Amino acid sequence: MIRKIIVYTIFLLISFNGFAQQDKFVVEADNLPLNKVLVSLRDQYGFHLSFNDKKLSEYTITASRSFSSEENLLRFLLEGLPFDLKKTGQVYIIVPKKEKKKTAKPVKTTKISGKVIEAGSREALPFSHILINNKSMVSDVAGNFSFTSTADSVFHLRISHLGYYIYDTLLFQGTDQQFQLLPMTEELPEIIVQNNIIEKATQMGETPGKIKINHNISRFLAGQGDNSVFNLLRLMPGILASGEQSTDLLIWGSYEGQSQVLFDGFTLFGLKNYNDNISVINPFVVKNIELFKGGFDAKYGNRVGGLVNITGKNGSRQKPVLSFNLNPTTLSSMLEIPMFKNSSLLLAYRQTYYNLYSESDFNIFAPTKSKTSSRNNRFAFDFDVYPDNYSFRDANLKYTTTFKNNDQLSVSLYGGGDEFEIAAETEIERMGRGQGGRWQMVPYNVTFLNKELNRQYGGSLFYNHIWANGNNSILTVTQSDYSKQVSDEVETENPATAEEFTTERATTVNEAGENTLRNENTLNFLNGHKLEFGVGLFFNTASISNNFNSNLINQSDTTFRFANRRFVLFAQDHLPINEKVTLKTGMRLSYQLSVRRFFLEPRFSVTYKPDDRFTINASAGLYNQYMYKMTNVDRDLNYSWLWVTANNRIPVLRATHFVAGANYFKNGLTINVETFYKRTRNLTRRYYGTRMINKRLTEGYFFSYGDARAYGIDAFIKKDFGKHSVWTSYSLSKAEERLASLGETMPEFSPAPHDQRHEFKIAGIYNIGNFYISGNYVYGSGMQLIKEVFANEVDHVFYSRFDAAVTYKFKPWGKNFETGLSVLNLFDTQNLKYANMKQIVITRDIGSVSVYTNAVPFTPMLFLKVVL
Repeated sequence: MIRKIIVYTIFLLISFNGFAQQDKFVVEADNLPLNKVLVSLRDQYGFHLSFNDKKLSEYTITASRSFSSEENLLRFLLEGLPFDLKKTGQVYIIVPKKEKKKTAKPVKTTKISGKVIEAGSREALPFSHILINNKSMVSDVAGNFSFTSTADSVFHLRISHLGYYIYDTLLFQGTDQQFQLLPMTEELPEIIVQNNIIEKATQMGETPGKIKINHNISRFLAGQGDNSVFNLLRLMPGILASGEQSTDLLIWGSYEGQSQVLFDGFTLFGLKNYNDNISVINPFVVKNIELFKGGFDAKYGNRVGGLVNITGKNGSRQKPVLSFNLNPTTLSSMLEIPMFKNSSLLLAYRQTYYNLYSESDFNIFAPTKSKTSSRNNRFAFDFDVYPDNYSFRDANLKYTTTFKNNDQLSVSLYGGGDEFEIAAETEIERMGRGQGGRWQMVPYNVTFLNKELNRQYGGSLFYNHIWANGNNSILTVTQSDYSKQVSDEVETENPATAEEFTTERATTVNEAGENTLRNENTLNFLNGHKLEFGVGLFFNTASISNNFNSNLINQSDTTFRFANRRFVLFAQDHLPINEKVTLKTGMRLSYQLSVRRFFLEPRFSVTYKPDDRFTINASAGLYNQYMYKMTNVDRDLNYSWLWVTANNRIPVLRATHFVAGANYFKNGLTINVETFYKRTRNLTRRYYGTRMINKRLTEGYFFSYGDARAYGIDAFIKKDFGKHSVWTSYSLSKAEERLASLGETMPEFSPAPHDQRHEFKIAGIYNIGNFYISGNYVYGSGMQLIKEVFANEVDHVFYSRFDAAVTYKFKPWGKNFETGLSVLNLFDTQNLKYANMKQIVITRDIGSVSVYTNAVPFTPMLFLKVVL
């Protein structure tokens, strides 16, 4: 009997629960838009819905009923409306009804297109990574994309952009949609973030040799005094950090001038950036950074090394925004002004507000102690020097407007310059003839003065047209001009006899210019298949002027001018074979007008993705460079690098790239390994020496020609956990060269000046409340050029530097403030700059003295950043 009572009781409870379930879902609406009714039900009952908000807002609902299931309720709301209800997993998708046709229909296609923008500012997010039904693609420079499918009417869309929350949703076909991504580092109280998956510091592995960098994290790295973009780039695998070359990037064994930095489409030739705290690019105006270390596709050209493609911000269209950064080196500012309805104006300015190295001004960069007494001194110098003067300023202006048809027009302008001066005077001793003609140690006074003046100007006009079928065309016009003037004055004398040994004055002016007119087009086919093609006109100019006056050598004045005009065609096919394999084939054709010659550059890459964790890829191609830096070696064996263009005497640089890599990603852990081999032909070097010409020994400048090769491997590991990121990399590489003058036998390969076997890097950013703590360390085994200079101290030529920073974010009066302390070279380790070593000849008999510029010393900086 008791057993029956228990059974009946359970049965009654189940029955009552079943009846209760019949009235689980209730809808109450009085002439409300359908989209708002669905949002209310989603929030109340946790429905998983996907629908076109704009289309459903056109229909109103009046109802007061209850339902036993989600599906019954939704079908009731859609009754009599031109929509169907579909279910995928736990998600209900509302799609437009298809009209039935009696006649035979062509192959059904569905399309999704739109624009990726930043939530809040509505700033376009270029080159965002997009995954549609497991097919990968990338948005264009204006954030636009288009995808057409033959089988799917429902799309699983996943959009990621470094520094932003991942956008992941299901939706049906639709065009001209906008997808808003939430920035990781900005507080948007009006938006509730439910998915906390964030793309952190880097993206790599999707394309051979390519790294996408989150520039937003540079604000938390050491060197934040000016938010230097290059302080972040130097921490990436494959970019040489040792030697602190401040005017260029050495990528995967490439020489100075063989890699390109593009900003809004125009070339930045570079400024001095002496102390690694001021870069040629104002970080305030940076929106996106892509690094191509090698093996890049046919869309890009004109370099045999690597490429850094930087896209600038357009500016806020919602409200005026004023940002500024104050630190002991510069005052940086940026003003964003909405113009009309769909336009914006961006203005940015930076300058050093006092002479950084002047003894009469506050000078945090002057040596606090003599280097000869430092416990960290690793080199025996004749004497070392610090700058006496450095000043810098630059400005950006950008206007952007979007038309009703979603076409975009922008004009970007840049101008900058710096002045740099080193002066030093010391007394040294050398063996010489003293009074009475006896050989003895003789004192010499050496005075050295070096001045450098750099100017960089650039601009671009950009127009992006979206065709009705989702294809797009881009027209770009650019101009870039650069000039560098270097003056050296050297005097040596015997203080005892007042005898003057050397008086030399040398001035070199190097100018470079580039003007381009380019058109790029994208045709989107089915299932991710697309064709990119374009044409372009390029005009490069360069000049070198030398003036030399010496009491040892006759005065000389020389001027060389170079020009190169060429017409370029390119085409590139992006073909997904299936969900795992993607092929990319391309060709770049250049016709050099001055020599009437064609140059072909085939490119090929393949990507294999066995699952969502692993990616394996490889690429190969030919690369030409028509404007580059030629190595110049003077009579004292001092190296310099000067811009020239290919002509009848200066050959076109030609290179072959082979790149292969593998990438693993899961749960915030990234492991990436890449190998590379580069062979570059037609190297040109101008050197001072002697040669037998017409049976006469002739002294002067001559040219040598040859080739180079570089090969190695990069290993990179990154772990994101919570709000923190840690990454480390190791590069094992070798760069070799061989050169010979015309008529001479080509020698065997030997180490190139920038060759370095090992480089290790580690960096981390930790977020604790409102504090961001970062540190990074770089170790290099030593560059060949420095090894040759310090041949007797080869065990001590390694590079070592540790940086650290603490940043605190706070919001007084509702405004965004950041303040903190940044320290470069925390342990004050003595390193040498790759491009600042100078040999001074006293006399041919006595020999020379050496002047070396130390790299960044212990450099603490307080900073304050404000966004109003």
